Amino acid sequence: VTELVKGLDGGMEKVNAIFKFVSQEIRYMGLTLEEESPGYAPHDVSLTFDNRYGVCRDKAGLLVAMLRIAGFKAYPVLINFGAKMDDEVPQPYFNHAIVAVAQEHGYELMDPTDESSRDLFPSYLSDCSYLVARSEGERLLVSPTVDAEKNAVLISGDGRLNRDGSLLVDYTIDFTGVNDNAYRGA
Repeated sequence: VTELVKGLDGGMEKVNAIFKFVSQEIRYMGLTLEEESPGYAPHDVSLTFDNRYGVCRDKAGLLVAMLRIAGFKAYPVLINFGAKMDDEVPQPYFNHAIVAVAQEHGYELMDPTDESSRDLFPSYLSDCSYLVARSEGERLLVSPTVDAEKNAVLISGDGRLNRDGSLLVDYTIDFTGVNDNAYRGA
């Protein structure tokens, strides 16, 4: 952590550097190999760090630990990718693990699972129920919705009509938000 944040001044610069390391240097394995209580507890963060792989809960646990070492109030988060949950009916049906850093007005959410994302929190996790795992407890929250213009595909072209009647066009396509994640993933 010291090496990753060396020379960085701003808090978000440090968060981004640590996030980038976990998201890009720790591979997402996608397999649960445990025979006893599979899928519930993350592995010890030193194991995830040493092996350089893990499932979502392992990568989230490692990111939380590294952010805490850097001085941030970071917490593991359980999120339900899909239909929102009723905050009056307790249910243990979360299907993904991410990370939250406490900010002055809420949480900065981040998902280190996607190795090719350039966003801390991908758009496809918008409007999902989540629970921050704090020892003092927390209420069920809903992830923020990303504005449509941040999920655009912008296409521009520059063409040339030749004397023989042929047309040559160079296109530039700029993917943002959820489209950028989908394209990079493909």
